[in-house]
Amino acid sequence: MHKSSLVGRRALTVAGTEPYICPTCLVKASAGVRAAPVDGARRSISNSSASDRRQRSRLAHSQQTVRTSGTRRHASHGSLASATAINAPTTVPAAYRDLHQRLSALKAEAGTYISLSRLELAIRSLESDTPVTRIALLGLGINGAQAARKLARVLLSDALGDKQEWEQDILRSGQDGRSLLLRYGDVEDTVQQSPLMQTLSLPSPFLRRHNVEILVTTFNTSVAADGVSDAEIEEALLVPSLVTPNSSAGRVGFVRYPVHKALVVAEGITGAVEYGRLPRFLDKAELIHAALSLPLRSSTGEKSAEQTATDNVIDIDLATHALGLFRANKANGAQFSEEWQTSRMSTLSQWISGPREAEQEGFKPSMRSLMDSVLLTGLAAIEQAERTQIASNKRTTVPEATRTRLNSLISHFAADWHRDLQTNLQTALESRTWSRTAWFRLLWRIDDVSVSASDVLRLSWLTEAEQTLAFLSGRIEEAGLATSDQLRGAGTATSNAVEAANQVEVQVIDLQPQRSQVISIPTQDARLDADIMQVESLAQRIKAQTGVNAMFDPPWPRTINLARQQMLHSDVPQFHRKAQALLLSTLSTAGGSTALGAWIWLATNGAGIQSAGALAALGIVWSLRRLQSLWGKEREAFATSLKENGRTVLADVELHLRKLVMEGGRTETRAEALRDWQQARAALQSCREAAEKIK
Repeated sequence: MHKSSLVGRRALTVAGTEPYICPTCLVKASAGVRAAPVDGARRSISNSSASDRRQRSRLAHSQQTVRTSGTRRHASHGSLASATAINAPTTVPAAYRDLHQRLSALKAEAGTYISLSRLELAIRSLESDTPVTRIALLGLGINGAQAARKLARVLLSDALGDKQEWEQDILRSGQDGRSLLLRYGDVEDTVQQSPLMQTLSLPSPFLRRHNVEILVTTFNTSVAADGVSDAEIEEALLVPSLVTPNSSAGRVGFVRYPVHKALVVAEGITGAVEYGRLPRFLDKAELIHAALSLPLRSSTGEKSAEQTATDNVIDIDLATHALGLFRANKANGAQFSEEWQTSRMSTLSQWISGPREAEQEGFKPSMRSLMDSVLLTGLAAIEQAERTQIASNKRTTVPEATRTRLNSLISHFAADWHRDLQTNLQTALESRTWSRTAWFRLLWRIDDVSVSASDVLRLSWLTEAEQTLAFLSGRIEEAGLATSDQLRGAGTATSNAVEAANQVEVQVIDLQPQRSQVISIPTQDARLDADIMQVESLAQRIKAQTGVNAMFDPPWPRTINLARQQMLHSDVPQFHRKAQALLLSTLSTAGGSTALGAWIWLATNGAGIQSAGALAALGIVWSLRRLQSLWGKEREAFATSLKENGRTVLADVELHLRKLVMEGGRTETRAEALRDWQQARAALQSCREAAEKIK
């Protein structure tokens, strides 16, 4: 009863002297405080000696420690909710509201390039005027975990007070493999434990004065192996992984726990070896520091090799000895001060607390350092992503030397193609094959017109150019500048032929009978429909209607072949029709004049035979002369069209190949990635501008 009344009066005193706290939080705090004596009574039944020791510790602490109003406020707030808990209060000060909103939006706009754990810690730090700074003591090596606990005990102990039981609790913790979280509060505060870490509330003046909480865990140097970047090591130090055992499955998991600062602690020779594996940036960063515990001599004597080698060396055992010496007798203050300075604990305490944090307004140095680190890391990640993409593009892009060599090869072959068109076509036009299309041969061998013109096209029109085009296309595909489908594409000069072939193919497919119709047709018609549905029959119909051989699908540009097929299908028949029209006109004229002469001869009873003969001869000569003149022009026009079409096709092929050489084989960055980088960089810059406005 007496204990319960003391607790009740204490709660009333805190409620009377503190600022307004919401009733729900006050009820939770009161329930937590009342739970302590009940739980203590239960423990006293099973182990009364332990309860007596805790009671004596609380009485001694109440006699030695004088709590101010600020101390009561810190303890009350610490008992209600941790300042860095996941479900932290969302009341954001007006000065931080803009930055808080921009950082919250940063998770969606640049979440890929920043550490979400550290960003969440930065956001939570803005939700209070007096945020708690979280420091991680990372044990390195075999003795690193115990050295970190010894260091935490020395830093948090009050030299003016007696040795407390919680100091031994710090040293005894960690036997179950859990990490240790030390925060300011009353020893009797009830803290909900978790499988991740053991939480101790300590009435340490160091925690209260600097408004910090300390996480004691270990660090595995295997993350600093070859191939791991400094940014990844920094991320592993500032966001240590806590081990969460899973006894049911026999496995362990890891939970990331971000901190404002990280102190790597090592002890002895093995610790020095492990410390040597870490990168040197640990000695320069404001957020990361290292402490190597080695024996140090007195500051008045000659400095040891460890003292002159590095500034990261401390002596935890010497600091522990100085603390015990001063507690044993206050007259040993001079020796305590000397050993304390020699152990370099004061320098380490100053790094943990920061540069005069208590006297500064606005951003605490630890908060600003965390904010700058998160934003700079995000910008560095974006730049690294861009560099990686550019390097990947360069690796998969064909070198410019290869493009230059192939361009020179195209120029060389293009000259040969034009020479082939000029010489071979001219030779064909002077050959006996083309002479069969002479005007006088139209009278008895007019069918030779289409045959001779087709032979000229098939045998002498860019035949060598098509062969060298196949070779050049193979070189381009071998260099990785184009695929077979890209090379196979026809140019603009023959696009009409390709479109016509596609249209006819679609029409023929639409005209094919359905399966039910094929089954129901008579037997005598089955062979016809079977032929229609076969590929060869379909190709023949396409060739008959367009002149394009649908079965010819080489892995090189089909421009020359399609242009030749188009001329064979359209120009040659048109040339033959003109020959027929001229021959018909000639025969009609000659026949008409002969008939007129015969009529005159009959009308004059033979007297006008001379006039009749002259008229018939005139008609025949004039018609033949006209046939000779007009057909000569048609032959010249056909030969000219062959040359012009050849030049157009060659120019189209050359342009197509050069385009593939210049544009092919290049890996371009996706537009989505460019927009993502731009959006993320703008969001980070916006957060930086908002942070700079806070003094």
